[in-house]
Amino acid sequence: MLHAPGRLLSRLPIFLGACLLAACSTLPRSDHDRAIVEGMAEADIVLLGELHDNAAQHRLRLQWLRELADRAPITIVFEHLDADAQPRLDEARRVQDARLPVSTRARQLAESAGFRFDGWDWTLIGPVVELALERNLPIRAANLSSREAFAIARGQPHALGSAVPTGWTPEVEQRMARVIRDGHCGLLPETMIPAMVRAQRARDARIAEVVGEVRAGGRRPVLLAGNGHVRTDLGVPLHLRDTAGSAKIFAVGLLEAPVSPDEGRFDAVRITEAQERPDPCESLRKRFGAAK
Repeated sequence: MLHAPGRLLSRLPIFLGACLLAACSTLPRSDHDRAIVEGMAEADIVLLGELHDNAAQHRLRLQWLRELADRAPITIVFEHLDADAQPRLDEARRVQDARLPVSTRARQLAESAGFRFDGWDWTLIGPVVELALERNLPIRAANLSSREAFAIARGQPHALGSAVPTGWTPEVEQRMARVIRDGHCGLLPETMIPAMVRAQRARDARIAEVVGEVRAGGRRPVLLAGNGHVRTDLGVPLHLRDTAGSAKIFAVGLLEAPVSPDEGRFDAVRITEAQERPDPCESLRKRFGAAK
């Protein structure tokens, strides 16, 4: 997970490009969202981004999921859960007491899978888990564990340590490095950047593996992840191009206004109001200061 204070847009699909240039003033939002849901319905693999703390984006995405679940057998894939927790998650779901309130059961599943309540906002993620329980939708945990990511960053042997997709060029490497550098407010020592690029690329590779497994099992995977992971120019889609064959991938970035020119590339974009938040660079400065 990148701790980006900014928002990670240089290429837009035809049906949304004009909307962005006009700040969405010429297209009613209901039509805008309907176009995105149609794009999701026509895809084999759906990747939905987020700014992790933007409540409006989470509400909007939950509504899209409800609409898509009415139309297709989907599996919800979470960046917010580590892939190695899947057996615990499945067992906890198998033995759950269906008489309990859905909110209680959703939290039980999260706890069984090691959901980091101190790092993710459960009030934003919980309703999606509840939806999965209400609609009997499979849930897949997809992220690389922090333990594995640290090992890869340190150069220790790992199957994903050398997972470099075909489209990974020096330019992509530099772009990822810039995203990590900017996402940490320029506070990281430059010597740390290559290691963090390796770890982030490995996270995307692991997420792509899980998405591919869902697809191979005959269901439509819908990934919920930060915008950085669903960018078509450096995230999970790069890895899927090598493994998903001719599957149609639809990646949606959920961005905040005003949009910066370096937000990244997506197949569709939805712009929301900015979430009020403290300056994330200030909190990072304090953390780095304490570490020193």
